[in-house]
Amino acid sequence: MIEPSLTAAMRHALVTYQPKKLSLDRPKAAVLVPIHTDPEPSVLLTVRASHLNSHPGQVSFPGGMMEPIDPNLAHTALRETEEEVGLSPSGIDVIGELSTAYSKDGVLVYPFVGIVSDPYQSVASPDEIAEIFHVPWQFFASQAPELQAIDRHGMSFHIPHFHYEGHHIWGMTAMILLELINLIEGTDWPTPDFTLATRPGETP
Repeated sequence: MIEPSLTAAMRHALVTYQPKKLSLDRPKAAVLVPIHTDPEPSVLLTVRASHLNSHPGQVSFPGGMMEPIDPNLAHTALRETEEEVGLSPSGIDVIGELSTAYSKDGVLVYPFVGIVSDPYQSVASPDEIAEIFHVPWQFFASQAPELQAIDRHGMSFHIPHFHYEGHHIWGMTAMILLELINLIEGTDWPTPDFTLATRPGETP
């Protein structure tokens, strides 16, 4: 699938898509799934700095915790993207939202998909990001993920794993990607429904 077909398909699919939402009383965070089309449709990903307390050295999307200054979660995703990789919100077109994810730390994570006009202007913040890299969409569209079965939050589900040029893409980042892959490519890889998740004393 080539541009503009990919972004057109994403826009069309996300307009009518109804992501699964969680309403637990938990801390909230947001991430951006940055899609760009130059020179080919690709996904921008980061490697978290090794000195961070949370998920050091892991592949992730730009994003972070919602703060009082954020009017909404889409703003959180854009603000954190600018802080971490230097991409201005003015160059990002947010086209939709994916299902809420539930981290192992009990944080609700809200993923937003954005078309990035000039991804190669990105600059990693050394305080948070060790590396920025780009994975062609075709890799995800044609690659079967490795699936690892786990039990967490009172439910059983699969964690997908991808390996691309020395990068291990897994966990929540891969689960978010897999939901978008299923939506756009018509595949049916298993993705968790976190509306079924429970923690002691809580019901989604």
